[in-house]
Amino acid sequence: MKILAVETSCDMLSVSLLEGKKLILELKADTPRSHSETLMIAIDRLLKRTNTSLEDIDLFACDNGPGSFTGIRIGVATVKAIGDVTVTPCIPISSLEALAYTCKEDGYICSMIDAKHSNVYAGMFEAKRGVYAKFKDFKFCNVSDFLESLSKVRKKIFFVGNCGILYKDMIKSYLKCEYSILEDSIPTSKYVGMAAFDKYEDKLFKNSPELSALYLKNSSAEDKV
Repeated sequence: MKILAVETSCDMLSVSLLEGKKLILELKADTPRSHSETLMIAIDRLLKRTNTSLEDIDLFACDNGPGSFTGIRIGVATVKAIGDVTVTPCIPISSLEALAYTCKEDGYICSMIDAKHSNVYAGMFEAKRGVYAKFKDFKFCNVSDFLESLSKVRKKIFFVGNCGILYKDMIKSYLKCEYSILEDSIPTSKYVGMAAFDKYEDKLFKNSPELSALYLKNSSAEDKV
């Protein structure tokens, strides 16, 4: 099964082609605020370098958030349009779930993304032999409140995302269990594709008409209305 995966929720845009969960090629471009101009170029370059056509793709996947509001809209709209034209299934993958896939250890995984003003987007997963299961609802909340909710956990937690280093002192003060902060964990398209393959295999996918963004909070513009 060939999967074309797209990640546009953060500053680094990436697109990947996978065969199942095996990466064929991943292209990255650190182009903040210009994803609308570079996404289709990156997809075209990926297809040409792998000698692949859109008709060869069995499944499309995109990161649907949380993250950059504009970036998410661009990725979701592009993948939905391509999926509609080619009549190919599309799967949305949360950036929190894609982050969990960056951890190769069994155990609890805490994905945290900075949402500014001492807030985070957060999700908890448990990994067992390469299977990642979400066991808490995704949240947008104050980092202190979230870490307080983890204070009773006794199993080791692996922290992924850009908040592990940012809030390492707070993590140390709140947690009583063993933990590890995995630096430089980024939800690239490779991990989006891997998560999409697992969801497709488990029949836990949505087709393109239901593909939508996962924001967890209002945009700054909406908050001012």
